[in-house]
Amino acid sequence: MASHKATVPKVEKELWLENRLGLHARPAAKIAALAQQFDAVLTLEKENGYRAEATDLLAILALDCPQGTRLVLKATGPQAREAATAMASLFARKFEEI
Repeated sequence: MASHKATVPKVEKELWLENRLGLHARPAAKIAALAQQFDAVLTLEKENGYRAEATDLLAILALDCPQGTRLVLKATGPQAREAATAMASLFARKFEEI
């Protein structure tokens, strides 16, 4: 009898911080709040290898990301695709900042 192993969706997206002030408290809070809405584990990773769980506000701030920083979003779980799309949209809108 063949085993049917369910595959867990995994998504990676490249994100760029384009807002003038970079990743400060307000955008970090929006990232954490958005990440908590999905059944997925979201991780933000910087080029230097530092990473933060997207639900952890302090870990996100500790990444120290000024304007122009490139991050890789890694999403795993049943809602990984939806979560990655929503997060990419939040970054593209520059967190609704002026």
